[in-house]
Amino acid sequence: MTASELIEKLKQLPQDARVFHLWDGEPRTEINEIWLSKRGHIVTSDFSQVCYSTAARPVDAPDEKTAPYWRTPQNPNYKMDDEDDYDCGYPWD
Repeated sequence: MTASELIEKLKQLPQDARVFHLWDGEPRTEINEIWLSKRGHIVTSDFSQVCYSTAARPVDAPDEKTAPYWRTPQNPNYKMDDEDDYDCGYPWD
């Protein structure tokens, strides 16, 4: 799928709906980050996810030799004492 194909599909959907990635049979990963990778692909991610390979990282991110475990930004609203921190429930339940 190309970026323009994705944009056209998204235009047909409710504009205020949250976006998730289907993983292990359920929409478990919320899409909160998007970037152009060093390989030229568009990559989506949730907050605080580790990216190992240089090719999958954003163009301006350090390579895997400099930072073996590059991480996407943390949720700016995250607090250590969040009650939902260990909740395994799903936001769509």
